[in-house]
Amino acid sequence: MRIEEQALTSPRGATRRRFIKQASAFLASGLAIGFQLPEALAKAGNANRGPDPQNGEFEPNAWVRVLPDDTIKLVVHKHDSGTGTRTALAAVVAEELDVDPFRIDVITPENPFYSDYIHPLWKVFSTGGSTSVSLEYDRLRHAGATARAMLIAAAAKEWNVPPSACSTDSGFVVDKTSGARARYGSLAVIAATLPAPKDVPLKDPSQFKYIGKLRKKRGAAQKTTGAFPYSMDVRLPGMLVAVVTRAPVIDARVRSIDAKAALAVPGVRQVLQIPGRPDVLGGNQAGVAVLADDYWSAHKGQAALRVEWEDSPFENFDSRDLSARQAAWLDDPEARVVPTVRNGDAEAILKHAPRVLQAAYSMPYKAQNPLEPINVTAWAKQGGIEYWGGLQVPSTVQEAAEVIGRIPADRVVLHELVSGGSFGARESKYWLFEVTWLALQIGKPVKLMNSREDEMRALFYHSASHHRARAALDAHGNLAAFQLRAVMPASPEQWEPGYFDRPDRMDYSTTEAISKYEFAYGAPHVDLGWVRHETGVPTGWYRAVSYIPNVFAVESLMDEAAHAGHRDPIDFRIAHMKDTRHIAVLREAAARAGWGKPMPHGTALGVATNRAYGSYVAVIARVARRGDGVVIEKLTCVADCGLAVSRGGVEEQLYGGLMWGLGHALADRIDIRHGRVQQANFDSYRVMRMKDMPEIDIAIVQGDPDKPGGVGELSSPSVAPAIGNAVFRLTGRRLRETPFDLGAGV
Repeated sequence: MRIEEQALTSPRGATRRRFIKQASAFLASGLAIGFQLPEALAKAGNANRGPDPQNGEFEPNAWVRVLPDDTIKLVVHKHDSGTGTRTALAAVVAEELDVDPFRIDVITPENPFYSDYIHPLWKVFSTGGSTSVSLEYDRLRHAGATARAMLIAAAAKEWNVPPSACSTDSGFVVDKTSGARARYGSLAVIAATLPAPKDVPLKDPSQFKYIGKLRKKRGAAQKTTGAFPYSMDVRLPGMLVAVVTRAPVIDARVRSIDAKAALAVPGVRQVLQIPGRPDVLGGNQAGVAVLADDYWSAHKGQAALRVEWEDSPFENFDSRDLSARQAAWLDDPEARVVPTVRNGDAEAILKHAPRVLQAAYSMPYKAQNPLEPINVTAWAKQGGIEYWGGLQVPSTVQEAAEVIGRIPADRVVLHELVSGGSFGARESKYWLFEVTWLALQIGKPVKLMNSREDEMRALFYHSASHHRARAALDAHGNLAAFQLRAVMPASPEQWEPGYFDRPDRMDYSTTEAISKYEFAYGAPHVDLGWVRHETGVPTGWYRAVSYIPNVFAVESLMDEAAHAGHRDPIDFRIAHMKDTRHIAVLREAAARAGWGKPMPHGTALGVATNRAYGSYVAVIARVARRGDGVVIEKLTCVADCGLAVSRGGVEEQLYGGLMWGLGHALADRIDIRHGRVQQANFDSYRVMRMKDMPEIDIAIVQGDPDKPGGVGELSSPSVAPAIGNAVFRLTGRRLRETPFDLGAGV
């Protein structure tokens, strides 16, 4: 299985007009439809004249292509790391175009840096935040409907009948009177000469054949057989494979290198020292690369390499006392609270309330660990550079080229590929800096590959966190006040310099679930806030980001408050909610899990819930005594993500999120001692295996059938608090720090 490139073809950073010129040959022989934001449709005018997007005349986001040979292509500007993004987006277009979605060939943009592929919220070419389907749904439907309308118009022109006399049927335009049929491909050239309609009718959801009904995922059979091509399969002429031994302690520098034994390994060609770039946010640590003809030779050379490192200020860093230091920072007068929700005077109520609860919740560093470790290929040639790989934020290759090689953006080309998992790991950029430096040094294609050990110790983990939460109850057991302080570093500071200089000092990626947009509960007095605490340990993106620790703290304290007020945990939550969709999800989960019904002896249920990405979820964990410990028997998950475009894909993502959440609850932990990461592989960093999975019950509620919400990161944050709350109901012991120990003594 190989992806081979015999020659480089590079539309380097084409401007809009150059891009249109390059596409003209294609446009002359087929139909291309630009995805247009609904509000931009009226401004589109004649798309063939290529108006300037800077003037707001036309804003395509990708292209639907219908070729004379009946090939239909969808250009998707979203990274697919196995989540089924391409399946869902193809289904949206196919529904309005009236073709089988698995007939559509999904491809990546020839020029992913083209301005119209930039994420409208983050202003970079990026995939994340469970936004791919929800953001693209409307514009993709319009694109498919526009293409279908133009094909109908082309057929009507050929047959000399009004368009209203025509319909479509699975890739054919049909004359409803005569029964004549024409393939889409046979109409593509004529359709391309017609003006695009400004307004097109969309299907009534009652007529959907694909949206909300798909159970299969694209590429599943190929992945099963091993035929599916990943970025690790790239092969280029004369390519070398590089592995990098990185500083074992943060900010350590190379003192000396003994490369004799490494260079003696057959196939090893070079050993190069890579300078660290700690001056750049998210930049790489110092490292030593072994370059060889193949990975195994490079790996053996790495094992034979001898590197002596300088001392580092981080030699004294120990993550065991981090939670205590974060707690102490809360009381430091220099610590600034960034308020996220503030109503009334919670502090005053907490001082005088007859019943006040206080608890602290902690989570350690966690590694992303995608199944396909980080890898990327680069080739610096003729003053430019090309990359091959799966990247969640492709725009970072332009930064790497500029920072490392002063290569301008219009000399950078990316061949974006599907990857085997990401969970935020492929949003980092240290490896892009490294491969760029190596490519510039050797003048040949170079593929950088991490082993699992390299991956585990490459830093940029999910940050450790500490939360202090307090609640005051009134005489009826209701919340009178709720106060929370979340102590964490700034999530995006590694990637967006100056982000923290916003006027409100707010970091929205660190305050998920505790912001005014997503905090689920109401009380007369609420005081939520984030306290920034930087340790110097490079942290990065992670699936569900700050929802994980924030939901853990909120849902754990809500359970403690319900118990103190002698209230049922679900009734207590609902009593403090106003969102009817969220309430419906909780009630459905309770009904499915048998909440309130008699349970077998030695068994208990616990609940947690959250809303995120325009969606809602509730998780109920059933735990039971087994010998001296506790086991998780079942997880019930009910989600309302609005319209489930690819129903099978949604269920798969919810299932994966539950498994991810089990990892947070039971296993995920990176320890740093004397500045050194202790874990190296899955023997010391345990991940969930098949034997760890409890019974799973997933139900999807479509609370808004007209609009999809995000789902990829939805279900994981509630798992740990649901398990912790269930364990308390079973044992009377509160679990406030992950990973939980459910062995003897619980």
